Amino acid sequence: MNIKTSLLLFTLAISGCQSTSVPDWYLGEMNHDPQYIYAVGEGFGLSSAQKSALTQVNEQLWTQVDSNFMQSVEYRAHGETTFNRETIRNRMNVESARLVLSGAEFLNTDKHERTYYAQVRVKRDAVKLQLNNELDQIEQNATRLLNEYQYQDKLTWWLANKDYSAVLAEYYLRLAILDSMGQKRPFSSSVDKVTSAVSVAKSGLLIYIKSDANDVKSADLVVQSFNPEEINTTQRWSNAVTHQLVMDADYRRNRVGEAYITTKLTQLTLKSRAGKTLASNEIISTANSMSNFTLSHEGAERHFGRQIEEMGIWSSLGFK
Repeated sequence: MNIKTSLLLFTLAISGCQSTSVPDWYLGEMNHDPQYIYAVGEGFGLSSAQKSALTQVNEQLWTQVDSNFMQSVEYRAHGETTFNRETIRNRMNVESARLVLSGAEFLNTDKHERTYYAQVRVKRDAVKLQLNNELDQIEQNATRLLNEYQYQDKLTWWLANKDYSAVLAEYYLRLAILDSMGQKRPFSSSVDKVTSAVSVAKSGLLIYIKSDANDVKSADLVVQSFNPEEINTTQRWSNAVTHQLVMDADYRRNRVGEAYITTKLTQLTLKSRAGKTLASNEIISTANSMSNFTLSHEGAERHFGRQIEEMGIWSSLGFK
């Protein structure tokens, strides 16, 4: 009898610990609500628990996106823009930024030992309103970019918008969530046109690299720095040139003991075809040799190339 009583008390103690280790509302089922989206989260601090709950709301919104819409997105990206459909799909599935939801209401918070728990709900209509406002902003910005495209230098415009594919992915994401929530919103032609304009602007660029006879190696290194950007360059002037990069180099030589030292001061100036300066920057490079100035000269050019590689071609030219 005593043994049975002890076992009963032990069982009650265990079940009592289990029932109080996590709040009842945290384990409760959250049925589909036509007005609200509910979620729970936990963390080692109240803030992290609340963020975890909001992340779960995002997960619910994303998992509701219909696969048929995804296929439509892939088709549009492949057929109507120059962006690769795999890039768009991967961005949406893997790298999509979480929505910063406004109007979230935390219904319950609790702490047990070192763990915090939080329960949140967000009104579905509030999510729709927020998504529509953000889509309006993207579309208005697209209209502004198209207006700027008409009169702004194409290289500087492209530099400012070359990562527009990220905006496009966010735009698709919001359309997809709205669609899953029962609201169909047409794709903006302005957003589509910006996507095409980014590609057209880039493909039309041809930069003439202008250097003197002593700077041949440096000019080649500059050309190589443009290659990852897939920007066309040339070292011969033609009617197709859209911009010119002028390289003014001053080589200063000095001998200290047995060392031959060469310091190279290179002024890089990027100009439009009409001669308007768009960006400029000076790069100082140096090298020494125990043999002769020829080797220190080559070393200074290599040092110049390494600096461009470290800074990136656009920062090297003076773009912020």
